[in-house]
Amino acid sequence: MNVSTLAFAVTCHQALGHPVRLRVLAALRDGRLCVGELQELSGLAFSTVSRHVSELERAGLVEQIKEGRWVWCRLAGAEAVRRTLECIWQQLAADPTLAADRRRAQRLRAGRRGPVCGATVGPCRDEVSSAAHHAAPAPKEIG
Repeated sequence: MNVSTLAFAVTCHQALGHPVRLRVLAALRDGRLCVGELQELSGLAFSTVSRHVSELERAGLVEQIKEGRWVWCRLAGAEAVRRTLECIWQQLAADPTLAADRRRAQRLRAGRRGPVCGATVGPCRDEVSSAAHHAAPAPKEIG
């Protein structure tokens, strides 16, 4: 085993050592999600979810892509990542929390309005509301 493979294995397994990060990875299994959708799915604070996603990104397991106002997350495409995660999926196939998260993630993806994040809570919802607000004509002042 060479040093880079050993370093990846150590970093990867450290990142896998937290239930929130395993939930994030499982939610991303079927496709990308916005950080706000991950927040809604997990029920955690936006900053907490963001911190866990950043840890997964540092480990090479997740990629973050900024598109307009949204930051999208997806599983990294490296073969080593896919092999590692397939082992995880097999071990956790019967976990009820991950199964429920996966169903919620599918509903969030189905509820999107075009390229806009489908979150109904948190900063993403505020961004969507703000964008709609700024697109609407300003009310006339009573004077």
